[in-house]
Amino acid sequence: MTSAPEEVRGGTGRSADTIELFFDLVYVFAITQVVGLIHRDPTLTGLAKGAFVLFLLWWTWSIYTWTTNWSGTGSPLIKMFLLATMATTLVMAMAVPEAFGESSTLFGITYFVVRVLAAGLYWFESKEYPAQRAAFLTFFPGSIVASLFVLIGGLVQDTALLVLFLIGGAGDVISAVNAGRGNWAVDAPHFAERNGLFIIIALGESIVGIGLTATAVDLDPRHVVALMIAFAGVATLWWSYFDRAAPQAEHQFSRLTGQPRGRFARDVYTLIHYPLVVGIVLFAVGLEDVVAHPGDVLDQVARITIAGGTALVMVSLAAVTLRAMGRVAPERVAASFGLAALVWVGSDWTAVVFAAVSVGVTMVALVLESSRPWLEPGEPPTVRRDVRPP
Repeated sequence: MTSAPEEVRGGTGRSADTIELFFDLVYVFAITQVVGLIHRDPTLTGLAKGAFVLFLLWWTWSIYTWTTNWSGTGSPLIKMFLLATMATTLVMAMAVPEAFGESSTLFGITYFVVRVLAAGLYWFESKEYPAQRAAFLTFFPGSIVASLFVLIGGLVQDTALLVLFLIGGAGDVISAVNAGRGNWAVDAPHFAERNGLFIIIALGESIVGIGLTATAVDLDPRHVVALMIAFAGVATLWWSYFDRAAPQAEHQFSRLTGQPRGRFARDVYTLIHYPLVVGIVLFAVGLEDVVAHPGDVLDQVARITIAGGTALVMVSLAAVTLRAMGRVAPERVAASFGLAALVWVGSDWTAVVFAAVSVGVTMVALVLESSRPWLEPGEPPTVRRDVRPP
């Protein structure tokens, strides 16, 4: 039997404060750097490397979100830790484009420092809170060992670097699974809001990317149409997250207490949100190609970034709904299969046509989904709810 966790030290039901929003700014730049990494190596290998570096960045952001969700940010010490982390993360982001090359050492060192700062902050702040200290010990020791593999990987090259990086990433996932044994105190509304803000960061990078691409070309009618379709695609991803999936998740999240709440936060936000962010970033990469060359036929990698990225978003959100509500989201699942099929079906289509069809498939799925009633977990499908819970 485990004891109940202490109350959230920073208070419950609070909104993200200014230093948390300031903290997020370095990740805006970091995501831009990931997009740059993929553009420098527009191959399947380049996509995989970009997705893995994004995993490491996501993990650092998520760990600090767990920490400040519980502790709050009122203490001057916490603010100092966050500012020091921002400075280190900025340097780490500078190394992202060459994280597997000449900047691997800088990336590994700064990544390890960011992780040690997070562990130190949580350890110090939890000294008078035994349940949170016990929860800390279910995750952070293994997590620090995992980050040590990334540090060592940064000091070597070639195959050894890849292997050590992957071991570090796998170690973090194992540590997160083990953390389910802990009694983590979590402020559900704040935690959900922070993760939603990261989705906004990823979507915002998409807008910036297509906007900057558009400024570098002559805005003839084809490019204007491509820009509008690209924006419609970003708006559709916003809709897919914030219209139903995010409110469903937060509604169920707020109803849970104790260990089930901590496990829900881990599963839905820390784990499932990662492929969701990857999908948005891949989509952003593909949209830049569409805006730059709307009349060209896309190669396979570009088609994967657009249709595959959107499919990854849709299937991730279907997983959110399944975990939160215990229900399959059939429209999202069907759309993800349809989008995956477009990678092969649309091999001869121009970029603007391919993007338009991809966005159209997603929009149709969301419109169909919105026509169905909102259901509580376990509620029979025959019961109609015309009003969503707050």
